[in-house]
Amino acid sequence: MSVSCHCYNCNANYPTSSFYLSSNNNDKQNLILQICKGIFEAIQNENTIAEISCSMSHRQIRNTNEVEECINEEFSQLFRNNVLRKEISSYSIFNTWRIRFKWNEFNNDSLIKNLLKISKEWYDPFTNYLQKINNQKSNKWFYEQNGENAILNNLKNLLPGFKYLVEYSWNSYHYNNYCYGDFVFASDSGIFIVVTVNARDGRRFQALKYKNKASENFEGKYVAILVATYNHDEDDSEKATLEFIDDNDEIIMQNLKGIYNNSFLQRCYNNRIETNSLQRYDNNRIGTLVREEQIEDQVAKVAVGIAAAAAVAGVGYLAYKAASNKTVRKEASEFATEVIARVGFGLAYSFIKELEEEGKRGRK
Repeated sequence: MSVSCHCYNCNANYPTSSFYLSSNNNDKQNLILQICKGIFEAIQNENTIAEISCSMSHRQIRNTNEVEECINEEFSQLFRNNVLRKEISSYSIFNTWRIRFKWNEFNNDSLIKNLLKISKEWYDPFTNYLQKINNQKSNKWFYEQNGENAILNNLKNLLPGFKYLVEYSWNSYHYNNYCYGDFVFASDSGIFIVVTVNARDGRRFQALKYKNKASENFEGKYVAILVATYNHDEDDSEKATLEFIDDNDEIIMQNLKGIYNNSFLQRCYNNRIETNSLQRYDNNRIGTLVREEQIEDQVAKVAVGIAAAAAVAGVGYLAYKAASNKTVRKEASEFATEVIARVGFGLAYSFIKELEEEGKRGRK
C-alpha cells in the first residue's frame, strides 16, 4: 500500500478553517484513514489480512508507542470484541511503520460497520472539498444536458449516502437515443463508487478500467472505491437496474445505506422533538394538526414492515454472500434497506410507539 500521506491538508486544494485549528492531527488522520483503506481493500479482495505501510511525514507521531496508542484509541471496540487483531513494527525508513491486521470473515459485517463510522469521523474535513467539486460537476452536467437531470437523479436515489458527484464521462447519440458513460460519486465516509452506465460490451472491463482511472485521479482522497453497472432505459425507468461487479462491494454498500438511513431516522426524531417544542407555544389547533401530519408522513415508511423484518433480521454477511440466487440477494437487499437498515429496531419501535400514544391522547 502507498506510503503517501492521506491527510486533508496534503490532498485538498483549499483550506477548511475548522480543521486547520487541529492541524496537529495530520499524522493521526493519515494513519486512521490508511488503516480503514487497507482493511476495506482486503475485504474487497476476499482477504482477512491487511498490511499497511504508513509514513508519518508531519513528524507529529514519532515512535511505535505513539502509533499504537493512536490505533488503540480509535479501534478499541474492535480489539475488545476480538473482531480485529494487530501487530506493529517499524521500518528502517525514518518515521514509517508497518501495521498488520487479522480478522475472521465471519466478523466482516461488524468490521465494515465500525470502519464506516470511524472513517466518517476522520474523513469529515474532506466533505467541504467534495461539496465544491459536486457543485462544479453538477452545474456542468446541468448545462451540458440542457437541464435534464433524470439519469443523475435516478442514480442518487439508488445510492443513498453518495451525495457528491465528483467525476463523470458521458456520450449521447440522439439519432438512436443511445447514451453511455461513467459516474463517480462520493460519500461522507470517503467511500467512492464508480457507476458504468449502459455499457453494451465488456461491461466489467469498462467499469474496472474507470475505477483505476478514478483511483489515480483521487489518490489520497478516498477510503475505498466500489464498482457497479447501471442499465438505464429512458422510456421505461422501471427497467433500470443497478448491479455490483463484486459481492463484497455490494455488502459494503448495504452497510453504508444502513448508516445513512439510521441517520435519516434520527433526523426525523430530532425534527419531531423540535416541532413538539414549537407546539407548546402554538395556540392554533389547525397549525398543530398540520405539523403532526408532516411528522407522521416522515416516518410512515419506517413503520411499514417492522413485524416482517424480524423474520430476516439475522441475515448477515455470510448468509447474504452465500445466496447463489441473484434475485434472492436483490430482494434481501431491498428489504433490508427499507426495513432493517432504516429502522434500527430499538429507536424506530420506541419512536413509533410514542407516535401511537400521542395520537391516542390527541383523539381523546
